[in-house]
Amino acid sequence: MTILGIETSTAVCSVGLACQTDAQRNGLSDGLPLRSEKSIIESHIHSEKLLTLIQELCSEQKLKLSQLDGVAVSIGPGSFTGLRIGLSAAKGLCYALEKPLVTVPTFESLAKSVLMVYPDYERVIVCIDAKQREYYIGAYEQIKGTVREVLEVRIGSIVSVLHSVHQKTIVVTDAPNEVKKESRDSIVVEEVLPHCRGDMIACIALEKCGSQQYIDWKQLEPRYLKDFVVKVHKKSES
Repeated sequence: MTILGIETSTAVCSVGLACQTDAQRNGLSDGLPLRSEKSIIESHIHSEKLLTLIQELCSEQKLKLSQLDGVAVSIGPGSFTGLRIGLSAAKGLCYALEKPLVTVPTFESLAKSVLMVYPDYERVIVCIDAKQREYYIGAYEQIKGTVREVLEVRIGSIVSVLHSVHQKTIVVTDAPNEVKKESRDSIVVEEVLPHCRGDMIACIALEKCGSQQYIDWKQLEPRYLKDFVVKVHKKSES
């Protein structure tokens, strides 16, 4: 089974593939799914580069889009524009290819990526800038190799992040300087961008596919948590 993963919730535009054999899916063979990934880190280029990255990745892996078994997308929270672009592309591919769509919580993917790189930590707190001095915050713990949510994703302040820190905690954020300043460098802080990966989205989707967690994607919307407000500047009177 091969899944295409799309991650566009931050400044990172990333696509990835995860491939799992039937033996691995049925527990008859050990080993992690084979993964590949391509990404660009630059704001406001998702709409321009996303489909190109998908084409390049599939070409490198000698894979036709028709050979995919499904498409997975990071569903949020995160950038309003980025999430909409990623979901729109995923819907379009699923419609054209007649493939299922699997949604993956953005913070779950980030936490699992961090814990793969830093296995000695037990808790990951994800803290992403939601603008206007607010942050999307969630916490995850690793117990016997399984990552589970221990603090439901919500909107809060950096101070509220510090209340959830205990021994063997690492904070992953797109605002590392602000978090370090508020904590007076008393906690371990990791930059989030390296962990925004399409192949991790695809890997988590493989697990969900095994449980047949498909969805009716036609009316699906990203998980924003905040209302999108368009600011209109008043024209100055002459």
